Amino acid sequence: MKKIGVIGTGIFGTALALTAARAGNEVLCWDRKQEVVDSVNQKHINKKCLPNIPLPDAIKATPDISEIFAFSDTVLLTTSAQATRSALQLMKPFIKKDTIIVLCAKGIEVGTGKMLSEVAEEEVPQATIAILSGPGFAVDIARQKLASVTIACAKEGIAAGLTNMLATPYFRPYITADMISPQIGGSVKNVIAIASGIVEGAGLGDGARAALITRGLNEMTRLSKALGGTLSTMMGMCGLGDLVLTASCSQSRNFSFGYEIGVCGGARKPIEENTRTVEGLPTAKAVIKRAHELGIEMPICEMINKVLFSNLSIKTAMEGLMNRPYKEEGF
Repeated sequence: MKKIGVIGTGIFGTALALTAARAGNEVLCWDRKQEVVDSVNQKHINKKCLPNIPLPDAIKATPDISEIFAFSDTVLLTTSAQATRSALQLMKPFIKKDTIIVLCAKGIEVGTGKMLSEVAEEEVPQATIAILSGPGFAVDIARQKLASVTIACAKEGIAAGLTNMLATPYFRPYITADMISPQIGGSVKNVIAIASGIVEGAGLGDGARAALITRGLNEMTRLSKALGGTLSTMMGMCGLGDLVLTASCSQSRNFSFGYEIGVCGGARKPIEENTRTVEGLPTAKAVIKRAHELGIEMPICEMINKVLFSNLSIKTAMEGLMNRPYKEEGF
């Protein structure tokens, strides 16, 4: 039996802890809140996030982050994208040169426009960094509904080893050495999902949503290729697969948030009233920052930024996209 640490016991962190335990591993989770730790250790549930799903005895929790790294050299970091740097700084004193950190959040850091692997390289250069990304809602994964993901690592053999540790009959990873596409796919698809929700909420039609998702995939691929990513990886689970799910399902927080904007006719009220983590909101700004630095054209993401943060009307945004110069198909 192998050992895996999990930093963060939110819904996704708990779902991955369950997956790791079902794959035959011992799992130790970290949470700063003692009540969450007690709930996991004493009641074998995460009362806050997944109260109706029992946790096996193989899952334990601790409020002491140093215990995670004494327990295992393989750690899944499941905190949000914008909290990744602070989490890595908290982890830094305990990371050894053979520690594998698997980044599980989807997003680009606001302010710097950096991918999370770049943040990790700055904060914990001694660690081996891997990426876990792909379609799958945390609750569905926790309930053992079928899911497939991408595990990426530039270091040979690491992604395959992680697959052997995490794979179950319900959870199928694919591996790649391409670290770029899983991060860009997992980030930009959240922005496209907001746009897709807007189209749905505004009643613009299924054809409009299909066109937007298709051109959104084009923007994801264009940015990924400029950073060194591969087309084949973007056409896999971490790109096309994740986009299809997130941009077409009301269970997606980004899609449902966009739907609210479409119904309201603008973004101000939904943003003011929002209490959920909608990664597409901060990521929208970060994606455009990176695209501008690279000279990459991303018209859908540009328009969504203006809708979200410059009070552009949905009607004007859609007209702007539909009136762009005609061009050939292709990436």
